[in-house]
Amino acid sequence: MGRSKLDVEIGGATFLRRVIDAARAVFDDVRAVQRPGGDAIDGVPTIFEPPHDGDGPIFGVLAALRDSRRRCFVLAVDYPLIDVGLLRYVRERAEASRAPLVVPRWDGKLQLLCAAWSPELRPLVASRIAEGRYDMRALIAEAEVIEEEELRTRFHGEPLMNVNTPEELEKAARLV
Repeated sequence: MGRSKLDVEIGGATFLRRVIDAARAVFDDVRAVQRPGGDAIDGVPTIFEPPHDGDGPIFGVLAALRDSRRRCFVLAVDYPLIDVGLLRYVRERAEASRAPLVVPRWDGKLQLLCAAWSPELRPLVASRIAEGRYDMRALIAEAEVIEEEELRTRFHGEPLMNVNTPEELEKAARLV
């Protein structure tokens, strides 16, 4: 997008507001993770990533895992069309699962930033960072995957559309 997605608007609300509202409808404790030097999110307890040289969402995932004593749900601001029912469904699947990572597949890709993560993954995530390996896809060996076909049967529209470009924003705006 070329700028922070926090304040990007779609359907009369910012990405941030849409994601927070959906998360609060499903989870009792909602927290934000910000990059080093970022601003705290108004009205949401904010965790800050420690300073780092690399780039990627793995740093925010580790910050969330370090803050959590139990399984936590990681939900990126990139999902402005997120559906409360889908979040609830993934949460319920995670609660019933023994897998340390429960992740939906959408558009053929694992949505690791809309997934339930167990703190037992902390050492694995930390070691990947220490090795300079920031790609999280290697963590799927530990995952239970909720397949796209199952989700598309249950949920309409594009609730897991990951919006990262102006073209994707334009498409998402047509779906609101």
